[in-house]
Amino acid sequence: MMSHSLIRYAAQAFSFVAFTGLSFIFSQGYSQQTNEPVKLTHWLTQEEKTRLHEIGKSFVETDPPVSPIRNVAEFDFQQGVLIRYPFGIPMALIKEMASDIMVTTIVNSTGQQNTVLNLYISNGVDTSNCNFLIAETNSYWTRDYGPWFESDSSSQIGIIDYPYNLPRPLDDEIPKQVAVMLGIPWFGMNVIHVGGNYMTDGYGISASTILVWENNPTQSHDQIAEKMHNYLGIDTYHVVPDPNQTFAFHIDCWGKFLAPDKILIRKVPPTHPRYSYIEEAAAYWAAQTCAYGYNYKVFRVNTPEDQPYANSLILNNKILIPILNSSWDDSALAVYQSAMPGYEVIGFLSNFPITWYSSDAIHCRVIGITDVGQLFIRHYPLFGDQPAEQDYVVNAELIVCSGAPVPNDSVLVHYRVNNGPWEVVPMVNTSASFYTGTIPKQPGGSTVHYYLTAADNSGRHANTPFIGEPDPFSFQTMYTNLTAIPDTLWFNTVQECLEGKVTVLNNFTSGPIEVTFIEEEGWISGGYWWEQPQLVTPFSLAPGDTVSLRVFIEIPPMSGRVGYFADSMQIVTDKGALRVIIMVNDQLLGGNLDLLVRNTTRLGEGFPNPFSTSVTIPFYLQDRSHVRVLVSDVAGKQVKELIQGIFSAGIHTTTWNGTNQSGQSLPGGIYFYSLITEGKTQIKKVVLIR
Repeated sequence: MMSHSLIRYAAQAFSFVAFTGLSFIFSQGYSQQTNEPVKLTHWLTQEEKTRLHEIGKSFVETDPPVSPIRNVAEFDFQQGVLIRYPFGIPMALIKEMASDIMVTTIVNSTGQQNTVLNLYISNGVDTSNCNFLIAETNSYWTRDYGPWFESDSSSQIGIIDYPYNLPRPLDDEIPKQVAVMLGIPWFGMNVIHVGGNYMTDGYGISASTILVWENNPTQSHDQIAEKMHNYLGIDTYHVVPDPNQTFAFHIDCWGKFLAPDKILIRKVPPTHPRYSYIEEAAAYWAAQTCAYGYNYKVFRVNTPEDQPYANSLILNNKILIPILNSSWDDSALAVYQSAMPGYEVIGFLSNFPITWYSSDAIHCRVIGITDVGQLFIRHYPLFGDQPAEQDYVVNAELIVCSGAPVPNDSVLVHYRVNNGPWEVVPMVNTSASFYTGTIPKQPGGSTVHYYLTAADNSGRHANTPFIGEPDPFSFQTMYTNLTAIPDTLWFNTVQECLEGKVTVLNNFTSGPIEVTFIEEEGWISGGYWWEQPQLVTPFSLAPGDTVSLRVFIEIPPMSGRVGYFADSMQIVTDKGALRVIIMVNDQLLGGNLDLLVRNTTRLGEGFPNPFSTSVTIPFYLQDRSHVRVLVSDVAGKQVKELIQGIFSAGIHTTTWNGTNQSGQSLPGGIYFYSLITEGKTQIKKVVLIR
C-alpha cells in the first residue's frame, strides 16, 4: 500500500462544494448544454447517458511496468502527434505540426486515408511527415482517450491505458492500437480517467480535478493514488476541485504544467462569477513545492471572456495556442513567451465548421506521441543561494530509451557567470546511468546560469531544461564562512619560505565568525602568525572585518617529484573549516638549502607520515654541534637512539624503520622523535602503521 505521505490531496484547500456521485456529474454537468448537435460532443448525448454503466465494465487490468517508472510529460520530446479525421483542428495547425514531426491521423478506411492525403497535398502539408492509423473511432478528442507514455526500469517506452470515462468503446481501444503501431508494450490500469483531466511533470508529480474520484466510486482515494504510483511512478498526486465548474471538469480547461517548476493558471476579472475560486486555485499552486524543491512559478493568462488560452499544446520547442481574434490574444501569447523563453509561440484561429470552445480547444484534440527512443536527462537543479567557498557539484541521470551507448565526452554542463560567456565542463560517468560535473566556485554575489546537454549514438540529443540556453537553471552565490584572499600561497624562493606569505581572511557574511584554531595538514613544517598584534585564537571576526595571516615554510621534505609540493592549512571556525592551499617549489631542494636554516636549528617533519616501513627525519643545524636523535613511545620511554655524534652545520637526515634498539618491530601507534643539541631539545610526532 502506498504511504499516505506520498499522496497530496487538495480538495480541502478550496472552498468548493465537493460533488458526489458519477451520475450527478454526467447528468447535471452535461445537461447544462443546450441544442446538442447530432455529432458527438465533449458532453454526453441522451443515448450515452443511458450507457454509463458500460464504462470500464470489460476493461482487463494488466500487471504494471517494472519500476522505477517515469511518466513522460507533455513538454518532453515528442516524435509525433495523434489526431483524428474528421478533424477537430484547422488545417493550418496540421500543416505547422507536420513541418517538423510525424502527424499520425486516425482514419476508418483506406478510402478515407486517400481523402485525407489529398486534403493534405492540396493544403501544402508536408506528407513525408504524415502517416495513418486505420481504426474506427467515435470522436476526435484524442487527448481524452489517447495513450499515456512511460519508461520502465529498463528504459523501455510503453503505453499506459485506462478505461475512458465516456461510453465510447471505439475511442477506448485506440491506445492499444497505437501500442501495436509503435511496437511497444501496452499496460492496462483500472482507473477510469480522461486525458484532459490529467497533467504530469515527468518527475513523479501529477494533477487532476476531483472528477477522477467521482469517476471511480468503487475505489478509495488511496487506492487510486496507489494505482497512479504503481503504473505511472506518481508519488505526489494533486487532486483538486474544478474552479471553472463547467461541464467538462477537466484540469486543462484552466491549468497547465509548462515545465517541472512552472504552471499556467487562467485569470478572470473580479466581476467574473468564478473569480474567487480561480484565485484560490492559483494561490494553492503557488504554495506547492515542485519536483525541484521550491514553490511553483505560477503564470497567469487573462481569460475575461472564458477564452481557452490554457488549452494549448506544448510540442517540443513550440507552443500552439488557440486564439479567437480577440483583443486579449496578443497578451495571451505574450504570457506564454514570458513564461517559456526560447520557445516559438504560435496562435491558431479556428475556422468553420471547427470552433474553439471555452473548455475545448487544441489540447483536447491533439495528443503527443512520445519518442520511443527518447533520451532524457533527469536532474534536480541547484537553486537559491549556494556557498561561494566551494565548487558546485551537478548530478544527473540519463534515461536512454534507444539503448544506444552514450559517448564519454557527450554529457556536459554549460554555465556562465553574471551573463558572461558560456563555459563548458564535462560530466563524468560515476556509475551506471549517473553522471557528475563541477561548476567552479564563484565569488559571493554572483549569478550562475547553467544547463545540461547529452547525446547518444542513436543521433539523439537532449537538454535540461528542455529548451537549454534560452531558459537555463540559475542560482546565486553567497559567502557562508571566512574567505581567504589569496586562497593559495605559492612559495618559489628560499627568501619567500623564510619571510612568509600573507593571506587576508575576510568575513563577507552577515554575522560574526569565531576563528577557533588553525591546523597544519600533511607535511608542512613551518608556522604562522597573525599580523594584528596580540591576536590569539579563538577570536571573533565581525561582519565586514578582515585579519591577515602570515605563513612561513621550513625546508620541504626531500622527494623525487618534479613540480610543486601541495598541502594545506585548515582554519577552523564556528561556520566550518576553510583551507588555504600551500604550494612549495620542489626545485628549492636543488639549491643552497643551508640558507634556509641560517640563524636557527630545526627539527624537520618526518616523511612519509604516517609510515609503515621507514620514515625519513630531516634536521637542520645552524652551527657544528653535538647531536642526538631519539625515538620515544607515548609514555615517554626511549625506544631507540637513531643518531649520536658531532655534525657540521647544514641539512642532515636519518631514518627509522619502526624497530627498537634490539631491532625488534614495534607495534603501530604514535611515537615521538626528538632532536637534542647543546642546550635545546625539539620534539615532533610520527605515526607508525602496522
